[in-house]
Order: sequence, then C-alpha cells, then structure tokens
Amino acid sequence: MSLPLRLLIAFVVWLLYFLLTYNGCRDELCYACGDKGEATTEAVQPSPDSAMAAIPKYPIYFKWADTKAYTNENFDSLRQVVLAGMKDKNILEITGMYFEGEPKPDGFDNQGFARAEQIRALFGNAIPDDRVRIRARTMDEEAGVRENPFSASGFDWIVPEEKVAETVEELDDRIIIRFPFGSTEKEYDPKVDEYLKKLAERMKQTGEKVTLAGHTDNVGEEETNQRLGMQRARAIKGILVGFGAGADQVEASSKGESQPVASNDTEEGRHENRRVEVRLIKKQ
Repeated sequence: MSLPLRLLIAFVVWLLYFLLTYNGCRDELCYACGDKGEATTEAVQPSPDSAMAAIPKYPIYFKWADTKAYTNENFDSLRQVVLAGMKDKNILEITGMYFEGEPKPDGFDNQGFARAEQIRALFGNAIPDDRVRIRARTMDEEAGVRENPFSASGFDWIVPEEKVAETVEELDDRIIIRFPFGSTEKEYDPKVDEYLKKLAERMKQTGEKVTLAGHTDNVGEEETNQRLGMQRARAIKGILVGFGAGADQVEASSKGESQPVASNDTEEGRHENRRVEVRLIKKQ
C-alpha cells in the first residue's frame, strides 16, 4: 500500500473518532455547565431490579421490616401540602401501613404504629401533639416489596365529632363495620344494611367473592377475642347470605386483637378496633 493511501486511511479513522467523541463530550460538558438542552429530555431509567427505581415516587418511603421513615427531595412539598390542611379544630390522622408478614417491632403492636410515629416526627413542632392521631392499617403484599422501597403513609384531616359517629367507613380497598363492646351485633346504622344489600346483589350478579376479617380491642383474653372476632365476621356473613349472596362466596376469618388500627388506651380507639373488614375480591 502506498504511503499517500495509508495517510488517507489514517486521516479518515481520526476524523471519525473525533466526531464521535466530540458529540459525547459536548453533551456531558453542556450538562455540567447547566445548559442541559436536549440531552436531559430523556430520563435515565434504572434497571427494574434496582431499589433506587422506586425512591423518587415517594416523598416518604419505607423498607421491609424497617420502621425508619426515609424521605427524598419531594418531602418538603408534601409537608407544605399536609400543613395547609390544618384548620381551627381539625385533627391530623397519620396512618402507618404495614404487611402482615412483617415482624412486630419492640414497643408497638405492629409496624404500622411504629411507622406512623416516625412520620409524625418528621413534622416536628409544626403540629401540636393534641392535634395528631396515630393509626395503623395492613396492606396486601405485592411482588418486590421485600426488596424495594414502598409507600406506607396516609394523611387525613378530620373533625373529631364526625369521626366518632361513624359506624361504617369506606376506604380505598375495604369497608369497615364497627361493633359495640363485647357484642357480635353490629351497631345499628341504615348505611351498613344498605351497603351489605348492594354488595350481596353485586355478588349474585357477578359471582365475585368477599373476605370478612373480624377484629376486637385488647380487653379480655386473647383466645376469647379470637373467638369474638370470628363471631363478628360470621354475623356479617349471615347478613350477606340473608340478602342472597352464596355462602361459598363469603370467607370469614378472625384476627382477634392482633391488628389494631387505633390505640387501645382510649375508649375511642377501642371502638375503632372492634370491627369487621369487608374486602371484595374482584374478578380479573
């Protein structure tokens, strides 16, 4: 090969290398200087297996079997939104959520209460203690939660008088029906009967099933409360079957005193813990 030809090939190789490296360096330098241009319009996507993938979604997030509340750069915005809801007499309910499979931490009935206390601490003195109510609630375990961060917090400003009067409460994924102390008869409320009747009609039409979990406060023996929880669940099952739902469409169980949603140190909290949770299993 002649010398001029070798020089020409070398020049072409050098030119291609220069053009490729120049574009890459230019984008990096523009980003470093603050002129991000088009280089930042496409977010970098972490691998699905990376725990970091979930963090930006949640201003407050938790890890499996860990009570610590972690935050990211969006927490200050969330904090401002929550505080903006404070009026003259309302109370902030902070709900810590947890999975049944998580171990109970020292000093708490469940991970939910421990997490709610951690969340409350993030607000410092911005909210007086007498205007905060701590609650706990279970969540359905989904794939990946034991390895990846997850959201486990809820906020709700409530008027105390209105909250106490409720005998049926609708949440995103369940209905709560409350009971008087030591009773297997639900508190009388036309809304409860109306809801159960509509639910039974739906079950007849769709063939869908429901699960009923009976709960108690912590007054009395654990074994007695386990039985009482089952009796409450079966009482609601009897009402659904009476409205026409199939007995095989209703699964009744008892959690006894093991899953409180409020403190058992007050009558109000014990009232909230005496309940049956109704959950519809929708057809896929």
